[in-house]
Amino acid sequence: MIIDSYGLGEKWESEMVNYKTLVRFMKYIAPPPGEYERGLFAHTDKSVSTIICDDQISGLEIEVDDQWINNGRLKAVNHRVIMGGDKDRYSIAAFAIPIEGTIIKTPKELMDEQHPQLYKDFDFMGFFLYAFSDPAKHIDSGEQLHAFASLSPQISN
Repeated sequence: MIIDSYGLGEKWESEMVNYKTLVRFMKYIAPPPGEYERGLFAHTDKSVSTIICDDQISGLEIEVDDQWINNGRLKAVNHRVIMGGDKDRYSIAAFAIPIEGTIIKTPKELMDEQHPQLYKDFDFMGFFLYAFSDPAKHIDSGEQLHAFASLSPQISN
């Protein structure tokens, strides 16, 4: 569906990434009485896609335009878990992770004068390992791809 929305259709299916799926079960412990926040720090997932199923205990938040809300083109959203109340939160996440040796590249059909290539072609596992390395620890999670594969230097605000 996402590929079709960019007009790539069947032609690009042969270029689709081969991936493995990692499923993770997560438990977030409710904060002690009187404490509101506990959960998971803000971050972007490094997988190609993530599907999360939760147990109807609220807590997942995504960041849009510097605003944390509940509930370019394709971008991994910064998200976190903030717990409140007296119930533990359970969720299951399925991550699609490209197999080792997969080169990530922008389809030529998505590049033009208004949308130039922003990132060099790169080995996904190289990026994944970089994202959890000591040098990347000090880079905002949402900026790690830029630091790793950008064709242009980052413009600071």
